[in-house]
Amino acid sequence: MADDDDDEKPITSTAAQISRDSAGHVFIAIRPAARKEIGIATETLKAIAQPIEIEAYGFILDPAPLAQLNSQLLSAQAALDAANAQYRRSSRLYAEHRNASLRNLQTAQASYLTDQSQLEALRQQLRNDWGGEIASLNPAERARLVSALVARRAAIARVTAPVGERLDDAPHAAQIVVLGHEDQPLGARALYAAPMVVQTLQGQAFLALLAAARFPLTPGAAVSARIPIADTSQTGVTVPRSAVVRYAGKEWVYRELDGNRFVRREISPVETTGKGYFVTENLAPGTRIVVEGAQTLLSEELKAEIQVED
Repeated sequence: MADDDDDEKPITSTAAQISRDSAGHVFIAIRPAARKEIGIATETLKAIAQPIEIEAYGFILDPAPLAQLNSQLLSAQAALDAANAQYRRSSRLYAEHRNASLRNLQTAQASYLTDQSQLEALRQQLRNDWGGEIASLNPAERARLVSALVARRAAIARVTAPVGERLDDAPHAAQIVVLGHEDQPLGARALYAAPMVVQTLQGQAFLALLAAARFPLTPGAAVSARIPIADTSQTGVTVPRSAVVRYAGKEWVYRELDGNRFVRREISPVETTGKGYFVTENLAPGTRIVVEGAQTLLSEELKAEIQVED
């Protein structure tokens, strides 16, 4: 998206002509010979189909509880392995009538069963708190994930859909946007139903595993997620970021008309994608818009407004 302080190439009075229609629309006419010098480039929008999506909101989770639980699981597994070895040894010695009493055998068995129960309780806690997707990882995979989370190379976000919005089929993908980094949407490596519902947020909840980003994935940061609904679609166009300018709190593009004229048109992006902004209204496929030099046209239009007021 173009910024107001971008470098601009001035348009000479002989290169641009400003006019208005009865509805107040401002038209900017640029001489063909001046378009290249000014840096005006246009592009024809093509129709694309995208799934209809629901928008969910949430935040990035603190990985500390998961790291602590993983440490407890590793310790419990080590204790169980030791208890199992002792139990097997006592069983063998008791069967061979060598240096192992029934009491020793029973003590070893009790220790083994206790450690086994403790490990299973921790595994159940992992499923309850973090879902089956993480619970199904083997210890080495889980350790790598925890390391990445703690180092901020990855993150887990919890998002909740509005009450009344529900996905009957389990989604497997989502586009995640972190507050303050709206121009850098992230794809979820994995998306699965959250194992618990937060009392204050009763909508359908999901956990999204995010890969490394070009910015820190800080616990507590607010996020939004666009989750596609299976077997649905909507048709629109993708508007490049360079084509969009901000003015009066809204987002606009310049449409190219016949005779080298341009007019500003407001847009309402449905979502942000890696290629730009997906728009379903006000811009039909086949429309030709300015993709380079839109900020320059806006500046020229505003100069004309000032001159009229004077």
